[in-house]
Amino acid sequence: MQSDHWYHELFKAMPDLVRCLLTDQVADCGMPKEDESTTYTFRPVVLKKSAHTPDAVLWPRQVPGGSAALPVVLVEVQMHSDPGFHRRLAAETFRLLQQQGPIEHLRVVVLLAHRRLQLGPTGPPLLQRFLEQDVTWVDLEALSSQPSLDPALALLSLPVQKQSTLKPRCRQLLQQRPDWIELILPILSERFPGLTTAEIMTTFANFRDFWRDTPAFQDILKEGREEGRSEGLEEGRRRQARTLAGRLLEHRCGPLTPATHARIDGLGLPQLEELALALLDFQGPEDLARWLEQQGA
Repeated sequence: MQSDHWYHELFKAMPDLVRCLLTDQVADCGMPKEDESTTYTFRPVVLKKSAHTPDAVLWPRQVPGGSAALPVVLVEVQMHSDPGFHRRLAAETFRLLQQQGPIEHLRVVVLLAHRRLQLGPTGPPLLQRFLEQDVTWVDLEALSSQPSLDPALALLSLPVQKQSTLKPRCRQLLQQRPDWIELILPILSERFPGLTTAEIMTTFANFRDFWRDTPAFQDILKEGREEGRSEGLEEGRRRQARTLAGRLLEHRCGPLTPATHARIDGLGLPQLEELALALLDFQGPEDLARWLEQQGA
């Protein structure tokens, strides 16, 4: 997964996240609640000639051309050193002004992995003024280390989290906002390539009721059904569901005994699919044993 693409999708899903980057107050950046409308809307832009697609361009809903208080915001993400970045940023900014209609107020936000990146010369004076006065530079590494960080900003810093801190940070975010799981999953899949989406779910998301209706969980449930459908056999569907549940259980509860495998083998397809949900709440093999007893298995 490319980080640029992840940020593109993040700002598409949460356009008002850009407001957090335009203020010095990181403790509370005023993100709207679930049932509130956003101030910004996401509209993709492709700049001609160079065929460059900015990582995000955010447009104020009520003031399409932007205002001093609510400017149009161009967001670029830079995770690696690039000696031509400063000049290219200026060129792409003014190409946006040229090609995207009457923009009256524009701010540029650059998300940097850290300030140690080598991004090229800052001269001549015209370029230097642009970089100093018109661009907001966000050091994600420094941002991630701040205490009492707003959840939205903590989400923004996930791509630069160290491996040792990524799991607890994700768990903390999911405790606060379980509806962000679809945004967090791509980062976890990238950083933990040895885990399937289903295994990540059992490790990071103990939110059974929420998970039941998410696209990610429905995809997991369909994993077994699709092969069974191609075989045209109910037993094929049940076998695939049993295999999936067994893999998730071993990740959650550790190696299963032959006796436990035999009890699971006796479950029907609806029970196996219910087990895939129930195991999200399991803390160990004792929970599995209790659940099987309740099912009469």
